[in-house]
Amino acid sequence: MLAGFTFAAILAINNQITVGSYMAYAGLIIWIVWPIRNMGRLIVQMSTGMVSFNRVRQVVIEPREPLNEGDFIPTHSIKGHIVFDRVNFAYEDDPDTQVLENINFVCQPGQVIALLGSTGSGKTTLANLLPRFYEYTGGNISLDGIELNRIPRKFLRSQIGIVEQEPFLFSRSIRENIIYGIERDVSDQEVLAAAKAAAVHDSIIEFPDGYDTLVGEKGVTLSGGQKQRVAIARTIIKNPRLLILDDATSSVDLETEADIRLALDKLMENRTTFIIAHRIQSVMKADLIVVLDKGKIVQKGNHSELLEQDGVYRKIFDIQTKIDEALEREVASASS
Repeated sequence: MLAGFTFAAILAINNQITVGSYMAYAGLIIWIVWPIRNMGRLIVQMSTGMVSFNRVRQVVIEPREPLNEGDFIPTHSIKGHIVFDRVNFAYEDDPDTQVLENINFVCQPGQVIALLGSTGSGKTTLANLLPRFYEYTGGNISLDGIELNRIPRKFLRSQIGIVEQEPFLFSRSIRENIIYGIERDVSDQEVLAAAKAAAVHDSIIEFPDGYDTLVGEKGVTLSGGQKQRVAIARTIIKNPRLLILDDATSSVDLETEADIRLALDKLMENRTTFIIAHRIQSVMKADLIVVLDKGKIVQKGNHSELLEQDGVYRKIFDIQTKIDEALEREVASASS
């Protein structure tokens, strides 16, 4: 625009065009440039809108998961006896790459099973086979003697509680988040008892609106530890027979971690529990520790048994012990 105005001004000064022609030219340029700029913005907005539309469309056209598919009609709650027998798994879009291969172990009712391994070793994928988020592609998994894929997903998931590393809270009140997914009437006394068991009641009553406090999308008004304990309270009310704890204490400080561990210990009582973890301290008390590497079981046993073996578990233990000792020395020197 500046170049055009300068060039036209020179023509007007040299009497090659009139001043009126110059003003007409300037006005025309101004009127044309702004619609062109707006058209550019519109193109960008349309591109963004099309991407969003396609994402929403993919969700809308996705076929619904058959929740009641399965020929076994359960008449009572499950006990929690789980057998993994030569289980394999591969994703549908890459069937030639085995994510899990030849998984074999037995879980007795009420036992704590720890899944330990590096990132990408298949820990979370293995746990996701239990609620049938994925279907295993080889071998078989039985629950209380019943093949897992015979049990309807709706019933199976009603018996499983999951506490994730990053729990999702909805933009609702704390009470509504605690009772989310419960298909029965829940009394205020039950909510209160669950919150106390999860060690979050004292934090909730400090808010001006108490249990009616809106937490915002993803629970933005709560700290990481508070969100985790609200998720634990939700699981306590659900009263599942199977628990999956997916690195539930990895993203909080040590003091909050201690509170969460106390809540988890209460939650795990008399329930079959799967713990997914990276830290040895989180799995030391487990009845069975399954060490995974690249989708295969490389070791299994309890803490004492695995320490006596020269393998992955011992190496992880030595590394983490050295790190903890170094941190303790730094804290001691800083405090002195």
